[in-house]
Amino acid sequence: MNVWEVTENSFDPSKLHSRETLFTIGNGYFGTRGTFEEGFPKASPATLLYGVFDKIAVGKEELANAPDWLPLKLFVNGERFRLDHGKILDYERMLDVFNGVLRRTVHWESPGGVRIRVTCERFASLADEHVGAIRYSVTADEEEKTTGENLEIILWASLNTAVGNYDLLHWETVEQRRDGEIIWLHTQTRHSLVQLVQTMSFTISSSHFHKELVRSDTSPSIRFYGTLAPGEMVTTEKVVVMFTSRDGEHPLQLALKHHHKIIEGSSPQPVQDQHYTLLVEGTTRVKPFVHENLYESLLKDHQEAWHRYWKLSDIIIEGDGKAQQAVRYNIYQLRISTSSHDSRYSIAAKGLTGFGYRGHVFHDTEIFMLPYFTYVHPSIARNLLIYRYRLLPAAREKAKSNGYEGAQYPWESTLDGREATPDAIVHPENGELIPVLNGRIELHISASVAFAVWQYWKVTGDDQFMHEYGAEVFLSTAEFWASRAEFHEDHQDYEINDVIGPDEWHEHVNNNAYTNYMARWNIEKAIDVLQWLRESAPQKADELIKQLDLSQERLDHWRDVVIRMHIPMDKKTGLIEQFDGFFNLEPLDQNQFKGRKTSYQGLLGVKQVEKFRIIKQADVLMLLTILDNEFDRDTKRVNWDYYYPITDHEYGSSLTPALHVILACELGKIDIAYKQFMTGALVDLEDLRGNSDEGIHDACAGAVWQAAIFGFAGLRLTDDGHTTAPSWPDGWKRLAFNFFHKGKLVQVDLRREEGA
Repeated sequence: MNVWEVTENSFDPSKLHSRETLFTIGNGYFGTRGTFEEGFPKASPATLLYGVFDKIAVGKEELANAPDWLPLKLFVNGERFRLDHGKILDYERMLDVFNGVLRRTVHWESPGGVRIRVTCERFASLADEHVGAIRYSVTADEEEKTTGENLEIILWASLNTAVGNYDLLHWETVEQRRDGEIIWLHTQTRHSLVQLVQTMSFTISSSHFHKELVRSDTSPSIRFYGTLAPGEMVTTEKVVVMFTSRDGEHPLQLALKHHHKIIEGSSPQPVQDQHYTLLVEGTTRVKPFVHENLYESLLKDHQEAWHRYWKLSDIIIEGDGKAQQAVRYNIYQLRISTSSHDSRYSIAAKGLTGFGYRGHVFHDTEIFMLPYFTYVHPSIARNLLIYRYRLLPAAREKAKSNGYEGAQYPWESTLDGREATPDAIVHPENGELIPVLNGRIELHISASVAFAVWQYWKVTGDDQFMHEYGAEVFLSTAEFWASRAEFHEDHQDYEINDVIGPDEWHEHVNNNAYTNYMARWNIEKAIDVLQWLRESAPQKADELIKQLDLSQERLDHWRDVVIRMHIPMDKKTGLIEQFDGFFNLEPLDQNQFKGRKTSYQGLLGVKQVEKFRIIKQADVLMLLTILDNEFDRDTKRVNWDYYYPITDHEYGSSLTPALHVILACELGKIDIAYKQFMTGALVDLEDLRGNSDEGIHDACAGAVWQAAIFGFAGLRLTDDGHTTAPSWPDGWKRLAFNFFHKGKLVQVDLRREEGA
């Protein structure tokens, strides 16, 4: 097993869409699904651009599937190469995550009996985020020598606008032309009016092929025509450059200038006494054949960028190849899902790999994914948090419209911060039309954002960020919670009623423990942040006090809420009730559902599942994990023993199997920890939930990193530095990783003692 590679050795059409997701390439500016260059019936080609949305009828807007830059058709003796035609003699596809390259080799026999070998590779440049490149080689079998005939070859590269988000097309053509032998396509989204320019060059290794440029408003193309002798190989290189109006006012000029620059940088060299014919707009020209090193030059820079990434980001696991491969794949996914510099957008639940959740951003980013960036790539984490800062005006507007103060973050967001959660959806498992209440009453995301701000600050020591951005986020969310909490006269405490907690299978609940505790924590830390700000930046403190009307009376109210917030917890045993009345729900006999292939909600129905003590994902246990220092081991153990058995680990949610690892390791449950770790790590590699066709489970990828570092390595930060407390699954001999603390790189290399 090569622990840097994900490989399939046969083609199974029944897994077409999940494998498209699995073999996605990307660089944070764009992600391109692993569809075949030559196409396949009912494929779902998609290139999603970071932060490029268009309007939809349900759910506000979605990432708009851009014109496909991959198409490269091959015709051999008039027969089209495609995997649903002819016969596949040999096949391999491999994603090399160390180099960020997708490769495929196919030995194919045409319906007419001609045999060829096709080898192609492609990448989305990590060194130059605007560039995608394909190298495509065709070899005629030596066996064709028996016929003594050359093969007639057509290689046809294009850009294709006829792709959409399923059946919805978001782009229309503005213009299509050429600049020398570069063709370009200028399109625009139908509603958001984002402009996209894609430029394409297409070159070949042989001067014996004729070249033709073909104009088209929907599929501009460059074609090569020629012959291939038995045993001969020809190689083409397709390079595409993409710029949008989010990059600058004139994306056409930007794209063309950039494309010419990278061609000139590859040092093209005319080949003496070799020429080719060019057909363009009805005119045939004879031109000197030019040899270019464009693909190799771009590939070299791209690979070097990935090597730098892995030098910092890699987690080394010795003794378990499957876990090692899975961890690296998940770390690869985290990188290709987010920009290294753009703070106008964040990481969607499915990254840039599929249409699931429409590119919307949830608390998945702050709770599951952002810790990886905070510890390993703090500059990216900073941008992801500035995204939330940018959304403050809309969050304040949402709170105000609901009758509250401060900032209430939307459950789903895109670019402007307005609530993007649809009002209703069709249940993906049972087809039931269900109302979606999350946008109205799943509130804990506001505390998730505050928690991420706090964690980033404590890990990085970035006081400037806290001065300029973080403090305002913290104080604004605290203001919301203090106004949302209702005083209960009979109990003389504060309650937060009519909510959905992280569990999500129980709606309209009162005093969800996670929500109440995180709200209290948010307010308490906001008071601390304000005091720190008064001492470190009094002018900024005065500015925010005035802006947010933080009178002494209001701050006294905050302190009262902190003291008297209702937390449904048995003080003697430490057992926390998930919400008021949860302990009175009916127990569910899970044994009667053995062999199930769907969640308990899918089996029982949305309303029926609410009657039972069965939960979708970690709720109380997530609270104990996130606010680790707030609870002792006995409290963690009693709640683990109660809640772990009643959680739907298999089909409830992909978010928390890996997150359970942290608590399991702390409680010495290593076998359970490893099982849950691999459940999370393999969720997409093995399509464990049967829904990878919708896109990668990016939050799960972040949880896998946390499981390895906070779980098995036991990393904890202290005032003086850090500590580790490794828990070793069977076979593991070494666990090594890097992180930053207060701006300094820390390298950890844990090795298992003999007999441990």
